[in-house]
Amino acid sequence: MSGDSAWPLTKIGDLIRESRIKGSNGSSAKKLTIRLYGRGVVASADRGGSEATNYFIRRAGQFAYSKLDCLNGAFGIIPEHLDGYETTLDLPAFDFVGKVDPDWFLKTVARPSFYGRFKFSAIGSRKANRVPVDEFLATRLSIPPLAEQRAIAEALGAVEMAIAKTEVLIDTISQTQTSLIKSYFHQRQKTLRWSRIGKAGRWLSGGTPATATDGNWDGDIPWVCPKDIKAPTISSTIDNISQDAAKQIGIVEPGTLLLVVRGMILARAVPSTISTVRCAFNQDVKAFVPNKSMQPRFLKLWLDINEHKLLGEIETATHGTKRFPLERLNAFPVPVLSPKEQDKIVALAQSGYDRLASERQFLSSLQAVRVGLAQELLSGRLRLPASIIARHRNTSGRAA
Repeated sequence: MSGDSAWPLTKIGDLIRESRIKGSNGSSAKKLTIRLYGRGVVASADRGGSEATNYFIRRAGQFAYSKLDCLNGAFGIIPEHLDGYETTLDLPAFDFVGKVDPDWFLKTVARPSFYGRFKFSAIGSRKANRVPVDEFLATRLSIPPLAEQRAIAEALGAVEMAIAKTEVLIDTISQTQTSLIKSYFHQRQKTLRWSRIGKAGRWLSGGTPATATDGNWDGDIPWVCPKDIKAPTISSTIDNISQDAAKQIGIVEPGTLLLVVRGMILARAVPSTISTVRCAFNQDVKAFVPNKSMQPRFLKLWLDINEHKLLGEIETATHGTKRFPLERLNAFPVPVLSPKEQDKIVALAQSGYDRLASERQFLSSLQAVRVGLAQELLSGRLRLPASIIARHRNTSGRAA
């Protein structure tokens, strides 16, 4: 059943109460931190701190948020294994005292449509806006009956469980594929001959067309930037440029390997892709032009399975961003294989790529379903059938 919510408005302060159990100080406390965008409460890696800073003990099942990162969705429920950990008052924690399901409450406040309302009431500078406890507790929520809260939380939890399982499956497939390819080379390590990437071809540099010239950005030539490189192949980009602009900065043909060589993404990954169309690319990306002995798809595969080693070659530029020096890239070792053997290994890996692409598409669909379902259920525009809600009542008709 759907329709506008008729749920009563209730102050958050009637549902939760701040907890202030005095703990230790900053030099000895086992500390918690809250991840952004509703991704939960975790142990902090911070082991230092001032003895003058007061910490407070937090208990499993309490709700917590970050005053500083409330506008970034830093909310969570403290898990059992972190019972007894501590935070300062900048990460306040609360006991549930009203007729509210903790899971439903967290899903409700972790929506951007909820925490975005504090944008103009937060205290502090633009870079340090804090949402005080009294402001948070004074906010009102539309509260459905407790049984309906639990039914909504269960429905959304089922989708979230499917998302989590799919993410694990994607990681497993990726790790298995990498292990299989690595084992192939490990078995042949005594007979393999080795060379350097720089001897297998050359790298082309890209650029950015003049932004002041409108005609440069009115075209159909894909212009590849690091933000576009998210899959093994690429056929379209966020920005397109004109034919003339592309000729000025350089065009590469389908089948070209494109590699990110500058940007903060290099702190954790070394993205690459194979173009399936003619395209241009910006200065943070390089394109590989191979000689006859190297297949671009094989080189991409080799870079993928050795990403952990490539990350060791990344350096930090003077202005703080990350870069992959060309001399280190060219010096990176690569096995010498015949084109036929390269094709065989790429074909072996392709089945894994196809499965990964399928699972990632399914994951994207699940995430879209989760967002849409949350918007409708938590706002009351979509109501669950009475039969489902009834499962969350006991025999006396009260919420179980």
